[in-house]
This record gives sequence, C-alpha cells and structure tokens, in this order.
Amino acid sequence: MAQRCLCAGILTLALTACNNGGNGRPDRGGVAQSAPSTTTTSSATTTAGNAQAAVIDAYLAYWRTVVAYGSEAAPFDPNEFKNRFSIVAVGAQYDSLFNTFQLDRAKGWVYRGSENDQHRPQVAELSGDRAVVIDCADDFGGIFDTRENVYVQPLTPGQYTKIIAVLQRADGTWKVSTQGGNDERCQL
Repeated sequence: MAQRCLCAGILTLALTACNNGGNGRPDRGGVAQSAPSTTTTSSATTTAGNAQAAVIDAYLAYWRTVVAYGSEAAPFDPNEFKNRFSIVAVGAQYDSLFNTFQLDRAKGWVYRGSENDQHRPQVAELSGDRAVVIDCADDFGGIFDTRENVYVQPLTPGQYTKIIAVLQRADGTWKVSTQGGNDERCQL
C-alpha cells in the first residue's frame, strides 16, 4: 500500500516527528486535550459535523496529492512541489515530504499499485485550529525502482496500516502537519 510505503520508505522524518514523546494519546501529545461538553445543541452538532467533514476532506486531499506526486517519474522541481504541497501540508510534514520526494525522484523511485487504496479516516480530536485523524488504510501499493525495475518495498495487499495524522488550520484551510503510526497494523 502506498501509505505503508510512504511511511517506511518515504516519511521516516515525519514518523520521527510524530513519535517524539507523547502520553499515550492518539496524537502522541501533539494536540491539546479539550474538556468534554456536557450539553449539545443541534446547531453545535451540525457545526461539529461540518468541522469534522472539513478535516476529513483535507486529509483525503493530502493523500491524493501524495499518491499522485509519488506516482510520477520526473525530475524534482522545488517550485512544482511547493505549488502542489503547500495547499495540503505544513511544517514538519511539508519539510519531510520535500526532502523525501527529492531523494526518491533522484533514485528513480515511484509508487505503484495504489489505485485501489481505501482510507477509513475518523476524527479523534478536534480543538480550535488542530485536529487528529486516525485511519486504517489498505495496503495495495509499493515503492518501485524504475531504474532497476523492481519493488524496493514489498507489496502487502490485504493488510491494513494505522495512520495518525495531526492537522492544523493554516491560511484558512486544514493541512497535515505531522503523520505517523504507519508501523502499526490495524483490523477492520
């Protein structure tokens, strides 16, 4: 699956950023805890539902961008990368992807087989300008070396990988700021 391959072979820096400490929370301590509400009104529920939908939409847009860009065999162009990723990633995740994709393109590495990937994201936390998404995603793709004509990361179809992403609102839109959890399997 593209997600597992991204983490194991492409997003090592992001995993490091996500796994530096934490207190057992899904976001590894990256998002402030919010107190549970004791009263809920229909407008508050609708607003919360709309906010969660916006977070999920941004998370899925991030993955579409990562998979599309990772599938292309082309020289690395920093300006093209910025144009595509500045709208879906920020901070440590943006920097990690920039470095990783630059190296992957220099090596001739691309994603293959990720067409059937399916995401099952759920918003675990949402507070102000930060959100945590937990996903159990399909493993269909892998990293392919176009120069050697071999997979550098094995395919694992039929397995599922846990993804924990922290998003923050920047420039009025939700963007992935850190991503981890990809060494863990999950069950449907």
